[in-house]
Amino acid sequence: MKLLFHRISKGFTLVELLIVMTIIAVMMVLATTVMRDTGTGRTLDSGLYLVENLIQEARATAQGKDTYARVIFVTAPNDTSKNSVHLRYVGVQYLEKADAKGQNDPAAKLQGKWISTSTGLMLPPGVFFSPSYSRALSWAEGSSDRVGTTTTEISKDKNRRVYYFEFDEKGRYVAPSAGPNSPTQPHRVVLISARLGKDNRHARDGITPSQLDSHRRPAGAKGLVIWPAGNTSRLRTREQIFSR
Repeated sequence: MKLLFHRISKGFTLVELLIVMTIIAVMMVLATTVMRDTGTGRTLDSGLYLVENLIQEARATAQGKDTYARVIFVTAPNDTSKNSVHLRYVGVQYLEKADAKGQNDPAAKLQGKWISTSTGLMLPPGVFFSPSYSRALSWAEGSSDRVGTTTTEISKDKNRRVYYFEFDEKGRYVAPSAGPNSPTQPHRVVLISARLGKDNRHARDGITPSQLDSHRRPAGAKGLVIWPAGNTSRLRTREQIFSR
C-alpha cells in the first residue's frame, strides 16, 4: 500500500506522458477521418436524393405534357470559363413539339424547342456529376453507351453544353443510341466528391477527386441506376459504380 501511494505521489514519467499523448493524437485523427467520411457520404446522399427527385419530375413532365423530357447536368450559370465541365447545375427540360400537322414522318413530330421547367438546382458543395463514370451497366449489351450530350439554351445563355438523361411520353428512359436494333439498357448516374484545384494529374471530367482509392478512382462516389422503364435504384457497392 505504501509502495502504491509512493508511485501515485511521484507522478507519471516522461515516457508515460508521451505514450498517452500519442494515443490521444491517434484517436483524434481517427475521429476526424470518420467524421469527414460520414459528412462526405451524407453530402453525396443529398446529391443523389436531389437527382432522384428531378428524374421523377422529368418523367411526370413527359407524361403530363405528352412529350419528351430530360434531366440535364451543366456547369453553374456563373461559370463562363472556356470548355468548363464542372458539372454541378441540375435541371429539367421538356420538348415543346413543333407543329407537324399533315406530316407522316414521326421524326418531324419530335422537332421543336427544349424548355426549362425552372431555374434548376445546384448539387451540394464538393459534389459533381461525372460523365466518365456514368455509363451503362457492365453486364448490359451496349455497355459502351455514355450519357447523352448536346448543346441547348439554359435560361438566357445559348449553346451551353449539357449532359442529359431523356424520357419519352410514357416516362420510359431512352438511351442516346437507342433504336430498333439497340434497345435502351440500364444506365448509371454517378456523383463524386471532388475539389477544384491546379493539380489535374488525376483529374477526370475537369475535376480532381478529393481522395483516390488503390485503383486511382474517387474514394467518395455514389450512384444510382435508371432502368428502361424509368424507375431508379441505388448502387450499393463500389464494384457496381465503377465496373465496366
